Amino acid sequence: MTADERIAALEGEAAEYGEAKARAGFWSRDVALERARAEIASLVGPDPARRGHTFLFGTAADGRRVGWVWVGPLPGARPARGKRWLFQIIVDEGLRGQGYGRGLLGALERQLAAAGVRELRLNVFRWNSVAIALYTTSGYDVLREGERNLEMRKNLGRA
Repeated sequence: MTADERIAALEGEAAEYGEAKARAGFWSRDVALERARAEIASLVGPDPARRGHTFLFGTAADGRRVGWVWVGPLPGARPARGKRWLFQIIVDEGLRGQGYGRGLLGALERQLAAAGVRELRLNVFRWNSVAIALYTTSGYDVLREGERNLEMRKNLGRA
């Protein structure tokens, strides 16, 4: 992604993340968007690559964009070469339910494994049954169960 594409993607992410946090009961709707923007900004900073964040477009076989992913270091942890955090995987709304999410996730896992990453972690809200099913059937295990969310991980192989 270019810097402008990343900025646009993260603004959309802030809106979606704020709504998800409000829906899950973590934040009130009146402050959700600003809190989401602030949290994302604190994660990525002015130079996301320098902090270890990567933003990638996913494309179909014909070359059209179908979605994007954001992966980076584990939140709140010191950077660990062998572990990464999946912050977001988005399939464009009109293309959902056609296997693109599974394809994006599989491509990301292969790319990370080739780069020496041994473990991919993520958080998913309990109300997001579609995402939970995707991760479960893709080999992710529950690491921690919260009242409103699950932390999941997958072993990507040896580094």
